[in-house]
Amino acid sequence: MSEIINRLDTLLKNRRTDIESWLHAKRTAKPPFFYSSVDLRHSGRKLVPVDTNLFPAGFNNLSEAARKRAVTMMRDRFDAIQPRPKRILIIPENHTRNLFYLENLAILSNLIAQCDAEVRIGSLTAIEEPLSSQSSGGKTVIQYPLTREGNILKTRDGFTPDVIILNNDCTSGAPEVLQHIHQPVDPPYSMGWYTRRKSEHFRAYYALAREFAGELGFDPWLISAVSHRCGIVNFREQKGIECVMLGVEKVLHAVRNKYEEHGIKDAPYVFIKADSGTYGMGIMTVKSAEELQELNKKARNKMDVIKEGTQNTEVIVQEGIPTIDVVEGSPAEAMMYLVDGIPVGGAYRINTERDAFSNLNATGMRFVGMCDEDECGKEVKEKVKIPNCNFSVFGIVATLATLAARNEMYSSLDFGFSI
Repeated sequence: MSEIINRLDTLLKNRRTDIESWLHAKRTAKPPFFYSSVDLRHSGRKLVPVDTNLFPAGFNNLSEAARKRAVTMMRDRFDAIQPRPKRILIIPENHTRNLFYLENLAILSNLIAQCDAEVRIGSLTAIEEPLSSQSSGGKTVIQYPLTREGNILKTRDGFTPDVIILNNDCTSGAPEVLQHIHQPVDPPYSMGWYTRRKSEHFRAYYALAREFAGELGFDPWLISAVSHRCGIVNFREQKGIECVMLGVEKVLHAVRNKYEEHGIKDAPYVFIKADSGTYGMGIMTVKSAEELQELNKKARNKMDVIKEGTQNTEVIVQEGIPTIDVVEGSPAEAMMYLVDGIPVGGAYRINTERDAFSNLNATGMRFVGMCDEDECGKEVKEKVKIPNCNFSVFGIVATLATLAARNEMYSSLDFGFSI
């Protein structure tokens, strides 16, 4: 049994109106971005967001019920814009050879099209002619070259969008073609990984988690991870490693104290992550600072470069959360998808080549659809009934993380668990 799932589920049942009102007030004060996805780690004692992606792929992993909810929330989002947008342009990632990512684009386009909008996919790499590709599900995905007329972005064949949905995380920088255009871009490219930092996100997250837990009377550590930011680092040349070692010791010390407070007998460990970027790159696990002195060349090179060849010069040391979730015999972690700050569905990332303490976003991973509350107990193809899978509880924590992403630019408060 999961202590944290039971505890949050009880709070949700007893104080649902208070919780929903609190979250609604936060959404209203600072409206969330168009969409997001949140990776959760669940240890039984804790349920913690470990990554919040503002340009999510993986809509192809969502169930039919989840996709219907996504359409409802997207339609509401567009209805709130005046005049209501009729033409939507999606700007995707550059790695068009990934057939599963192309399937994600096909599904995302279809969901937006169901909101009574004309949808095109624009390409940051196509120059003259459209790129036509087949997705993993056999769908044809066409990406159109882009052009500018002053501050108006359009496709080369004349499609002029009212709104641009960005599905590119901008790791290598702000796309020049999007800069200073008239049309709204959501999420904005300024929230791309070329400027965004995980350390700022988790500071903003803890501020919300502390406030939320204070309202409901529990320790915010149960839904948060201790973290420490360190930069500048050069793993290839082994410069700045002392700062990372000190961060490891600080985080381990803080976690040991919390373990003692909560009667946890396990030995703590940490993840060392690139402070920007995604795709599971630039991540390692250690149980002591001394392990950093023994890094071989291969490990240093793995930490030195992340997506699109970007050098990793800043890291965040984060409390490791071992997962107790197991799907089809392999360790798993939940991924929640949100539209307009509302949870619409989820999936599980599983990895046959990793253990419960490891980063699962690595070689060997695959995805299993989450049996959500509209489907559990029914015969649903390719859905697995998973112990401790509580869609509402996962959604509450994921919502806090998504709201925190909107708050990152306002992170001037005392955040407690960032050390």
